[in-house]
Amino acid sequence: MLELDLKVTADQALAECRERGLVVQGERALAARAGSHHWHLRIPGRTGTLELNEWQNRVWVKVHPMRDGGWATALAHELTVLPESES
Repeated sequence: MLELDLKVTADQALAECRERGLVVQGERALAARAGSHHWHLRIPGRTGTLELNEWQNRVWVKVHPMRDGGWATALAHELTVLPESES
């Protein structure tokens, strides 16, 4: 499984994903991590899922090997090079 930390806020990462045509498929908290946020992002009409997570000032993305869909791993790497959040 690919797991990469981001330098931007979760809101910034979500905005970048929306600009690339992704939609939020689901949102919830991570199990056993009170106050966390976990989003499943997808491209409509295509397979694949990018997971975005936020907890205790850490923002990261995950891609399960069987859920790449031919795009999620590449997008995860693109998100890691976004300029650092100023907040």
